Amino acid sequence: MAQKIIVTHISPDFDGIPAIWLLKKYHPEFANARVEFVPAGNNTYNREPVDSNPDVVHVDVGGGRFDHHDTSEFTCAAKLVYDYLVSEGYIEKENEALKRLIDITIELDHGWDTYKWPDPASDRWEFALHNVLSGIKMHYRGDYYKAIDWTIDSLEAVYKLLTSKVKAEKELKDGHEFKTHWGKGIAVYTKNDAVMDLAIKNGYALVVRKDPQQGYIRITGSNNHKVDFTKAYEVIAKKDNVGNWFLHSSKVLLRNGSTRNPNMKPTKMTIEEVIEILKKS
Repeated sequence: MAQKIIVTHISPDFDGIPAIWLLKKYHPEFANARVEFVPAGNNTYNREPVDSNPDVVHVDVGGGRFDHHDTSEFTCAAKLVYDYLVSEGYIEKENEALKRLIDITIELDHGWDTYKWPDPASDRWEFALHNVLSGIKMHYRGDYYKAIDWTIDSLEAVYKLLTSKVKAEKELKDGHEFKTHWGKGIAVYTKNDAVMDLAIKNGYALVVRKDPQQGYIRITGSNNHKVDFTKAYEVIAKKDNVGNWFLHSSKVLLRNGSTRNPNMKPTKMTIEEVIEILKKS
């Protein structure tokens, strides 16, 4: 079997590269495909008619089935590849995390970050992947394979984050809500640390997460609710004769167990005991 080739335009952007990533990740015949470049537009590999060779697939270039430049539809090359992979059964329709990733890719390809997303002139956007990719191409000028490898690694990371986020949304729906003088809190039994930030972003004053397997408890408070865990930390540290606890200088992060310190011992306290202390603190 001939080696598959994925063709995109010179200096690939944050549409062509996600399209390449999708093919390599989800289509077994393209896992080891070689990437080639042609000038943007309706140019094709070896000047062959686009989509005429089953071993050569053009994305975001060439005017073929995975090039959106001749349509006014709200789509992009990555979305066209995604739809194809879904229709062929390589990707499950229920993959919510991947669907969200593709939705953002479409928005970026249509320039929403410059006029529809909030505060578009802020320096914070220079940390976004599509802009960092531009910087990568400046840094490794002309080395487009380096740009592709960096972006694919980054897409894998974002996909993992979105997968955790989708799972966290479901877990928060099953969480135990409780009241404190700072505001409403929520407690969740899960290994998924994404519930922490997501709960705060959704307006909770604080969130308590207990790892059901290792027993660690992590607590995060909201600065918007003026949370201060100093008193709670003092009570817990005095009561807990087993676990190690750490109060961050921000006073909104109270931790038993950390990936940064694997020597911390998990608490034997129940999540209910910790909630009662938080209610009184």
